Amino acid sequence: MSFVRPRRRLLGLRRLRGQSRSASAARPSHSGLIREAIFGINDGLVATIGLVSGEALSHQAHGAIIIAGCSAVGAAIVSMAVGSFLATQSENDFMRKEIRDQAEAIQQHPHRERHHVARLLDELGVPDEAVPVITRRIVQSRPRWLKFMAREHLGIHEKRTESPLTNAWVMGTAVLVGSLPPLLPYLLPLPLAVERDLSWALSLFAAFTLGAVKARLTRTSVVTNALSFGVLVSLSAAVGAGIGLIFGIVGA
Repeated sequence: MSFVRPRRRLLGLRRLRGQSRSASAARPSHSGLIREAIFGINDGLVATIGLVSGEALSHQAHGAIIIAGCSAVGAAIVSMAVGSFLATQSENDFMRKEIRDQAEAIQQHPHRERHHVARLLDELGVPDEAVPVITRRIVQSRPRWLKFMAREHLGIHEKRTESPLTNAWVMGTAVLVGSLPPLLPYLLPLPLAVERDLSWALSLFAAFTLGAVKARLTRTSVVTNALSFGVLVSLSAAVGAGIGLIFGIVGA
């Protein structure tokens, strides 16, 4: 009787693990791409509205505002995309190094790592009488042992590594998208004051929309997220406008 109960629990855990793997395969995580997209759009929006606001209030020529804005957007796209590529590549390299270190630990200190497996199973809530059975099953195979330790001890899932090129492309595109609302009005044949006000209005609308989208994706408060992004954009516009106004007065 003492053997049957752990065996049944073990079979139940196997079914649970199989269902978990199937669900994980059916629902791939896109959190990295969402992170890059939101970060890029917000960065493009905040940086560009601050720049063009400062240029507009420093009494620069219309052409100079467009040149400065387009140059800044181009530089930001390259900078942020390259930064995203290097950061993702570094993160992937670090995770691979952690897995190699874990493989060496299993090779060099198998008894200690076996105790780690038992401790992790206990932390997962596995019944005490089932822990030795499951531990033996895990450590029978080195690949299975390494996979278990990588997931449960290091928090690394081999299918969750991100593509540096994909992240760089998403980041660069997102920066471009975020830069359009504050910059587009200055490309229209309108008075400078109208372009400036329209740029502010479109940027605020874009910030509120981005906050609402982020709230929907994360199932958090729409109002809180919209206001957070709106405050960031307003603060950037105010700082840029203030600096431009000061230099405009000094240079007049």
